[in-house]
Amino acid sequence: MIKLSVHIMTYNCAKYIEQSLTSVLQQKTTFPFEIIVSDDVSSDSTYKIISSFAKNYDVIKPYRNRQNLGVLKNFKKTLDYCQGEYVFDLAGDDWLSDPYALQSLVDELDQNPSYSFVDSGFDVFHDRTGKITSFFNKKIVTGTKDNYKEFQKIYGNYLMGCCFRKKMLISLVDFDRYIESGIDYEDYPILTDLVLNSDFGFIPKVLSVYRKHRLSHSNNTESFLKTKLFFADKYGFSKQEIQKIYNAHHNHQLHNAGLIGDKKLGRKHYKPFRQPILRNLVYFLSSQSYLARKFFNLFRKI
Repeated sequence: MIKLSVHIMTYNCAKYIEQSLTSVLQQKTTFPFEIIVSDDVSSDSTYKIISSFAKNYDVIKPYRNRQNLGVLKNFKKTLDYCQGEYVFDLAGDDWLSDPYALQSLVDELDQNPSYSFVDSGFDVFHDRTGKITSFFNKKIVTGTKDNYKEFQKIYGNYLMGCCFRKKMLISLVDFDRYIESGIDYEDYPILTDLVLNSDFGFIPKVLSVYRKHRLSHSNNTESFLKTKLFFADKYGFSKQEIQKIYNAHHNHQLHNAGLIGDKKLGRKHYKPFRQPILRNLVYFLSSQSYLARKFFNLFRKI
């Protein structure tokens, strides 16, 4: 019986998939696991590399979609292939940094049968600079469950580092409804359903690395806002929580405006702040002035 399925979705990950797969193959465990890889019609050599690995390692089971499904549909399709009691999600450009990562996650779920998932720490590797932000989510996985829930509602946590009990993932997350509604994010829907309907736990140490690069999947912020409001309506978030969701959206857009010098976007997302903090003022000025933006970008590099 397969104890754990490592769930990997890929799309144009030819530069990174070898490191990702190798990090899983090097895991030290006391149980059998499989690696389910579903490629969403990559235009590069991603699937060729995966197939080559699969010829040498029986635990790797590769699949290739006939057409591009998008994130949420591909997540669900990949999940359907998983035979394990537990499912660990890993992107095709990320990797495991602790050789006992999978063992630690499975042990935690075995010892806590009420948990629907366990979250863990991760580093962020900045592909352009080669720099690492250590223990990126330390506050989240070393804090309280109430704080985790609140952060999930307002901002959304990453699936990076999460290991799920498959039967609870299937029963508590309404994948079909979200796909029919046009939602194409996996992190927010999955974790919102789970944290608001079940128990969960943390492993407060770094087990994996998230690679941040220019091809990393980034949210369309307007679409992501609609997704959050969809769940705010579903679960009856308070007026204060909904306002925080809007504030987070405006702050993110204002930051983007400051980076690229979009005056119109900057004015649009600065205006809603009745009492803007200094950071928002800096973002706004950077969106309106080349000199301010140059100073801002210089400050960010320090």
